Amino acid sequence: IPDISLGELSMNYCPRCGGKLGMKLDGGRERPACLADGCRFIHFGDHSIGCGGVVIRDGKALLVQRGINPNRGAWQIPGGYVESDEEIAHAVEREVMEEAGIVAKVSDVIGVRHAVGTPTANVYVVFRLDLVSGEPRFDGEETIGAGFYSLEEISQMDPVQGFSSWAI
Repeated sequence: IPDISLGELSMNYCPRCGGKLGMKLDGGRERPACLADGCRFIHFGDHSIGCGGVVIRDGKALLVQRGINPNRGAWQIPGGYVESDEEIAHAVEREVMEEAGIVAKVSDVIGVRHAVGTPTANVYVVFRLDLVSGEPRFDGEETIGAGFYSLEEISQMDPVQGFSSWAI
C-alpha cells in the first residue's frame, strides 16, 4: 500500500491495531482509515489546542516575556498547549502557574482563535482568570520576565503580541 500523506506526515499502518491504512469516505470526504475488520480507526487530522489567560490585579494585566523562540523577548499573556489528557480550564490554570508563579482560577472565556495550517491546525482559547495568590516570577528559560502592567506601561513595552493586547 502506498504511503497515506497527512500533511508532512505519512503512514502506512494503523496507529491503533497495526492494520493497513487506506482511504474511506467519512463525513463527506476521503480520509485515511484502517482497513482491518473491526478496528474503525479514522484519521481526522492533526490538531492542537492552546490556551492563554488574562489575570488582572489592581487594574494591571499579567504578562510574561518569552524566553524561547519563536518570538523570544516578546511579551504576552501566559499560556501554552493543552495536554491530550487534560481539561482545558486546568491547562490554562497550570500554564499561568508554570509561566508566572500565579495561582488563578478560570472565570470565563474571552475569545477563540482558529488557525488552519499544515501539518497541524490550532485552536487557541483565551480565558479570564481570577487571581488567587502569588507574585509574578519567571524561570529564566521558558520565561525571562513576568509582572503586572498597566495599559499605559503595556503601550510602552516592545514587542507585545497583538493577540495578547486584544485579550487584555
